[in-house]
Amino acid sequence: MKTKISTLIPILIILMLGSITAFAQGTKATFSKNGTTVFQTPISNIDSIVFKQGIETNYVEIDWDANTITKYDENTGEITVQSQSTTPVVGENSVIILPQEYGYDIRVIKSYSDSGKTLTVQTEQGNMTNLFRNISFTLSTDPSLDSVQTRAGTTVKAITPSEISIMTTSGYKKIYDRTTTLRAGYDSTYNIFNFNKDLSGTVLYKNSNNNGQQVYWKKGGFDIGLKGTFSFDFGETVADNIHWGKLNKFEFYLDGNLNMDLLLESIFKAQFMDSKDFTIKENIVPAVTFTFQVGNVPVFIIVHTDIYGHYDMNASAAITIDAGCNFQSKARVGLTYIPEANPKVSPIMSFSSSFAPYEPTFSAQGSLALKGSIYPRITFGIYSFIGPYVALMPYLRNDFEGGMTIGTDNNNYFAWTSKSYAGVDFQAGLDLDFAIFDENLWTSTYNLKDTLLYEMPKKISFVSPADTIISSGTPVKVGFYVSSLNYITGNYSPCSGAVVNFSTRGNVYRWTIESNASGLATIQWTPKDTNDKLTASIVDKDGKTISEATFTPSYGETCQSVDNPQGVVINGVRWATRNVDAPGTFTSSPCDRGMVYQWNRRTGWPVTGIVTGWDSSDPTGDTWARANDPSPAGWRIPTLAEIQKLLDTNNVTCELFQKNGLNGYNFIDKATGNILFLPLTGYSRSDGSNIPNGGGYWSSTMNKDSNDEFVISGWAWAFRLFLNGNGTSLSGNTYNILNTDKRPEANSIRPVAE
Repeated sequence: MKTKISTLIPILIILMLGSITAFAQGTKATFSKNGTTVFQTPISNIDSIVFKQGIETNYVEIDWDANTITKYDENTGEITVQSQSTTPVVGENSVIILPQEYGYDIRVIKSYSDSGKTLTVQTEQGNMTNLFRNISFTLSTDPSLDSVQTRAGTTVKAITPSEISIMTTSGYKKIYDRTTTLRAGYDSTYNIFNFNKDLSGTVLYKNSNNNGQQVYWKKGGFDIGLKGTFSFDFGETVADNIHWGKLNKFEFYLDGNLNMDLLLESIFKAQFMDSKDFTIKENIVPAVTFTFQVGNVPVFIIVHTDIYGHYDMNASAAITIDAGCNFQSKARVGLTYIPEANPKVSPIMSFSSSFAPYEPTFSAQGSLALKGSIYPRITFGIYSFIGPYVALMPYLRNDFEGGMTIGTDNNNYFAWTSKSYAGVDFQAGLDLDFAIFDENLWTSTYNLKDTLLYEMPKKISFVSPADTIISSGTPVKVGFYVSSLNYITGNYSPCSGAVVNFSTRGNVYRWTIESNASGLATIQWTPKDTNDKLTASIVDKDGKTISEATFTPSYGETCQSVDNPQGVVINGVRWATRNVDAPGTFTSSPCDRGMVYQWNRRTGWPVTGIVTGWDSSDPTGDTWARANDPSPAGWRIPTLAEIQKLLDTNNVTCELFQKNGLNGYNFIDKATGNILFLPLTGYSRSDGSNIPNGGGYWSSTMNKDSNDEFVISGWAWAFRLFLNGNGTSLSGNTYNILNTDKRPEANSIRPVAE
């Protein structure tokens, strides 16, 4: 700040900066520090006053553009400086900061000699406590910030960079200068650490014997942007009557985005254990120097970034496994150092994330526990010293386990399980040689996030047969569905290759089977008795149940128990055991409805759903022509007399029955015990509308009146067997073959043998 002082204005002017006071009164100007006059002069002798912000420091600023170091002995600390004009003014215990090519090293002058334009100084190593005392300040690497929020929630003014330089192949290049045009072209969103790399194919582990064992990243995409905040609090101490600084507190943290796309593949054979940390590539991001001006003292922070790899594994047999995830996250990581606290160092950690896992695939026989990481490690040099460092270590962890027991106690099992995890470890370290020489290096690793992504197998459920009545001692196929769980979406998906274990008092052809690619495990089971049930389970390596499902059937007669391709004889008539489906075919089961037919027509119609193309014309003929009979070869539509024999209560018992969830009637021959099952199929009215209840079965016989006429009261009739939920009845079907405004109905056909 520059202020003109006029001799014509006899007023009091008080200008304060820190503890420095200047005032003008009368004809004199007086300068005081902490209440003590340090300088006084007539106002007439003053053209201007320049106030430069200052702090309590022993620092002496040297213009290295006008002064050159011609000699620097690191062992003795002797430095020779050649000046273009006059040499810098220094004294004992003055502190200087060497230029960039010397790493901004801090040196404390113990003695000096000045011979014109040559200054020779004897120095010893210094640190930040030689530069700062009785001051607190916060540095932010983002030049656009005016203030920052502390962890305590208070807002403090931030000191932002006056210069930012980046290391290039030809040396450091200034990319930001607050006082020049470089500022206008600078991207204010520049981070202390930008990392956008594809490290796919990076090998974490490879066996030297070339036997195929390796761990590598199929995908390794990184998009990371971090900003840095550094806070210092210096007090004061006195040694040998010299005032130096004392570090009361140091805190730093990084804020920003951590986005990664990772897919880890591991291939192992034989048995081994191994763990290793290693450097993949040094200085993968060019070194960046941030220059801050704290009062008249510059602070230099240099950022270096290396790529590290890490793996932990324990495997046996032959295993190939892929697992991974894409995750987006925001993180704040760092540390706080307070010498008087216990512990002295505490971590700063906050983390929020979203995961999208890749479906894992594997082929394995044995066991595997694997954790792999690939991560940037960011090291901060404060002046020429190693300061704090942080490493955000995203990892994928796959745990695969297998086990089995074989014995004679019926507790045998086979099992494997696989779990995929993703997470981020945060490793931080601190070497306080930038402030205190005898402080030991501190390092520690914390877990920011550990998320179970995928588990397989996770669940087993019963799927078939549904609503089935079975007979004890009769084999039946039973299906179960095995699924894996995506913990991020909550969705289940088919798990192939899962080992399903069975328990029953009956018989299965295998006690363990594997699920297929659709997650289905189907077993043929023969129940021992009507109290038997079949339980399927998936277990872990120790035989503990992960999930189980039980099939408890309903026992009784089944469709299969009344099925016979040769038909069944009831009261002297051999009936087919299935309805006619499409013309010339039977249904696939005695419990299937089949199709319905208009009398004396061969076209079949579905008994449910929407009917299109319905033929509403009147049928012709007085008997069902053989050419129009849709029965399969060797079978025909029954006559009225044959249906009447089925309804002969002296020889046949009729009862309502349910098979496979379908209502119908069992017609039981009293002499032989043979059973004919006719399901309630529904029928279609003459207008083509479906009636789902009851069921009609055609005969081939038309009804006649006493005059041997087919037309009764203006209607033509054909006999059918009509079934309903309350019993059976034989009725003349109300088809009018002469009245064109009456549409024929359609009924089911159950043939008899020719």
